[in-house]
Amino acid sequence: MFRTKNYDIYKIFRVLSFSRLCNLIACRFSFFLSNVFRIPIVWNQPWAATIEPASICQLKCPECLVGTNKIKRENKFLDDKVYDKILKQINKKTFWLNLYFQGEPLLDVDIFNKISMAHKLKFYTVISTNAQLINEDFALKICQSKLDKIIISLDGITDAIYSNYRLGGDIKKVLNGISFIKKHKQKKATPIIEVQMLVFSFNENQKKDLKKKALELGADKVVFKSPQFYNADNAIKNMSSEKIFQRYSKQKNDEFNLKTKKRKNCFRLWSTIVVTTDGDITSCCYDKIPTHIMGNVAENDIRDIWKGSKFQMFRKNFLKGVKPEICSNCK
Repeated sequence: MFRTKNYDIYKIFRVLSFSRLCNLIACRFSFFLSNVFRIPIVWNQPWAATIEPASICQLKCPECLVGTNKIKRENKFLDDKVYDKILKQINKKTFWLNLYFQGEPLLDVDIFNKISMAHKLKFYTVISTNAQLINEDFALKICQSKLDKIIISLDGITDAIYSNYRLGGDIKKVLNGISFIKKHKQKKATPIIEVQMLVFSFNENQKKDLKKKALELGADKVVFKSPQFYNADNAIKNMSSEKIFQRYSKQKNDEFNLKTKKRKNCFRLWSTIVVTTDGDITSCCYDKIPTHIMGNVAENDIRDIWKGSKFQMFRKNFLKGVKPEICSNCK
């Protein structure tokens, strides 16, 4: 595991060209000065990008906007030509690529071509998946695509607990998927396999066993996270009893509020750009519908949108303390 962590860091430094490093430094300075003077200073381009390959999913997770049919894009998948255009516009300055957003990325039949293209342009590329499609053939293709990191969702170690949230999912496919990737990556350090567990009241007693099982199967890392809730009744019923995984606090009127206050500063607005399958650029990864569209890559250069009037006004309002509803779930 120590070797894997070092290799992960090595891979990130390996994709940091001089122009990308300068851009990262410019981002830090821009963010710092913006918060000192409370005006949006943006000398940089985004050093990270979140690009959505698919906006559909085969599962019906109750706290997921895709699973509950609240997200309906015009395009279920991101067009390859649009994807190619995005990468060519950002690759000189951007080095980190999250190739996932709201849907299941492996449903995109061109996902391996997209990963390979990102690898050729020296992006550090990450996908997050429910692993329902990872059979041995898929695992081999994942490893051959030169993906840097794969995040696999596993919210229980027994079928009854797992399927309590991952409605329509099969835990055996997830466990086998981890094993298959481990098998085909062989002595290679990539992709890094990170298993993520959302901690609820009904699965919190399985954390220890889940971590042990995931590591035995070949995971390099296991991460426990607090879930988002969009419904107060679900929060009352399912929120973990462990304070570290409680994103919300119950009020006297039985309403739930975010424990942490809305951020005074938001580094995401200076560091990361988010693109949906429709080519829309949203304000942030918490803007899932989205409700704040900064522009569309089919109409404008992504670099111009990043420093455009809409994005600058959004940053300006944030610095003045005018924070939109999407910030209410941010942790």
